[in-house]
Amino acid sequence: MKSFEDLAKEMQKKFHQTQNIIIEEMEEKSTMCVAEIQSRTPVKEGNLRRSMTHGKIEKKYKMYKVKLGSSLPYAQAVEEGHFQEVGKYIPAIGKRLKKAFVPGRHMIGDSIQIYQEELQESIQYRLKNEVFK
Repeated sequence: MKSFEDLAKEMQKKFHQTQNIIIEEMEEKSTMCVAEIQSRTPVKEGNLRRSMTHGKIEKKYKMYKVKLGSSLPYAQAVEEGHFQEVGKYIPAIGKRLKKAFVPGRHMIGDSIQIYQEELQESIQYRLKNEVFK
């Protein structure tokens, strides 16, 4: 029969294994998600596509978080859509604006939705096969 200390050590080991699996899977799926975001990002010069990245995985309370996206000022407008002044001349493109609203591309949100589901499945699979076998 195992002593209380042995059980505590075993649980501590499983806890650390679980944490490592979550972090490894989040890192892998975040990298894959960034690639998916980049493939969905519209390209004119490629700056927005190249700026897509993910941050460091952080644990706050009982939640693990990672930030994905771009720090470019116009990234949110491309993602969510934006209003514009109809008839305004834009020298950079050499045209007048025709639409009052440009719909968003949702490349970040759609990609996160795909990989969040995949992340949950891969963590469950690894926990089942590596920690709680």
